[in-house]
Amino acid sequence: MHPGGLSLDAFLSRRSADRRLARLTHDVPLPRARGLEFGPANNPTALPEGFRVAYVDHALDAQADLPNAVPVDYAWAGSGSLADALGHEALGQDGLDFAIAAQVAQYVPNLLGWFRGIHAVLRPGGVLNLSLPDRRFMFDAGRSDSTIAELVEADLLDYDRPSPRQIFAHTYQALAVEPGAVWAGENPRRAPRLCGEFALALAHKQAAESLASRRYQLCHCWVFTPRSFLDVVEAAARLGLFPFVLNRIAGTEPEGFEFYVSMRRDAETDPQALHGLQEVAVSHLREILTRQQRTARLLATA
Repeated sequence: MHPGGLSLDAFLSRRSADRRLARLTHDVPLPRARGLEFGPANNPTALPEGFRVAYVDHALDAQADLPNAVPVDYAWAGSGSLADALGHEALGQDGLDFAIAAQVAQYVPNLLGWFRGIHAVLRPGGVLNLSLPDRRFMFDAGRSDSTIAELVEADLLDYDRPSPRQIFAHTYQALAVEPGAVWAGENPRRAPRLCGEFALALAHKQAAESLASRRYQLCHCWVFTPRSFLDVVEAAARLGLFPFVLNRIAGTEPEGFEFYVSMRRDAETDPQALHGLQEVAVSHLREILTRQQRTARLLATA
């Protein structure tokens, strides 16, 4: 595992001024903790010296071509056991304290399996903090929200790489749109396709080639808004396919394009009691989003 690079004082100072860092490290115990970061590439989360972190991606050479990319310690694409991929030495006696995934979950072929794999390696009380793109404010604006049916299909088929449908949708439906333009009032659905006039043919070519070669092709497998994410989590929890209890959701801020979710491995193990906690948490966070939207509308008309 790699040590954090900041003194505790420097970390706390940076976190107090950096909302993104604060959200990605929400509820992570201080001053010492052990955990994982998924898909760090060349921008790993800044952590204090008392932390130990291992880096995980879908392959050991993922993003290795990026300048200053950190080394990937473990390869795991979300299919099968993360605990087996890490091994006993990395997990320790009690499990890990945290996992961080900044702009990663949308790339995971089997999102429900990925959540369950992470849950299994955390200790009770351990947290997973993630950020996700809000599709309304970036190139996924022309796509429909991912559904529970799509998540269940990926889970039942145990995807270990993006499916032809996921690759096709990512390439064909991507729009040439920037968050700033959307916030300025531009209708993103009027934007041209990101891949231009050849988007349809290119989407088919990439999907077919990936299927034939079994090559792992990065793409946005999932698209969400904060509210639609809560909807699929709620449905997956009812099916017993989502094990976490949500702690917090931070909606997309003006001029931005990502939202944040914090969730914990609860100490409760009884399925019915756990589901009760999950339902209460989702209901509470949905009310928070509703209040935030109401406040934003009032401010816009003031």
